[in-house]
Amino acid sequence: MTYSRIVRGEAREYDIYSLTIKKEMIFPDKEYQHTVYENLERLQGENFNQIKIPKFSLKCDGDLIVYEAEFIKGKPVRSIKDYNILYEDIIERDSDYSFINMLPENYIKNDKGDLYVIDLDEYGYHPYEERKKTWEKYYGWYAPIIEKYRGAHQLNVHIHGHGQKQQKIKDIIEGTFNANITMHDGDFLVIIDDKKLHTLKDTLDYLRDLYSEIRIQLDINVHGSIRSVKKASTLFNSNNRTSYYKG
Repeated sequence: MTYSRIVRGEAREYDIYSLTIKKEMIFPDKEYQHTVYENLERLQGENFNQIKIPKFSLKCDGDLIVYEAEFIKGKPVRSIKDYNILYEDIIERDSDYSFINMLPENYIKNDKGDLYVIDLDEYGYHPYEERKKTWEKYYGWYAPIIEKYRGAHQLNVHIHGHGQKQQKIKDIIEGTFNANITMHDGDFLVIIDDKKLHTLKDTLDYLRDLYSEIRIQLDINVHGSIRSVKKASTLFNSNNRTSYYKG
């Protein structure tokens, strides 16, 4: 990475024109060391679509593996869009090789909006089902906002009736959430997971609260990083889904 800015200190001014980060790893197990080295070599030729890999050099020295990568200046992922990109390009990629570490601090967005993965030795042989299960363990409650996700954590919606109100609800859910929607005959009734909603207002309030709660769960601090997920919220039940309440 190249910088054109001038650093001013008490002693003298100087230009920063390149920054790198070096990682040295000691391996008592030669077989595992060989696997990690081969993975990193393979990574140098990989393409993760919207996620960039920092340029890096690699060498093996005795029981050491050393890689030196360009330093990526930015902040951890923080938006719904970012999480959709991570799911699509890390979890859903058409390969048994990918990254397995799901911590948001390992994915950095720079000032230009480019998204980088920075913990390079987390790349390796991790088949799709392993990646998906790991993602569900850490971020299953975000599933309703992840467009490409298909699984048990999607919203399960049943809409009864075929009027304008029902169509409005269907359009809102399809435009905002990732859900399995089934339409039924009968009087107005909306069932989201196991929650029954008998009016349009109650349904819209519930959907609004659900979306707001998912955003709150990102728990963005002033530095833009995601520190924790607070499941104790009054909106979340034991299945990490909101339970309807009237304020």
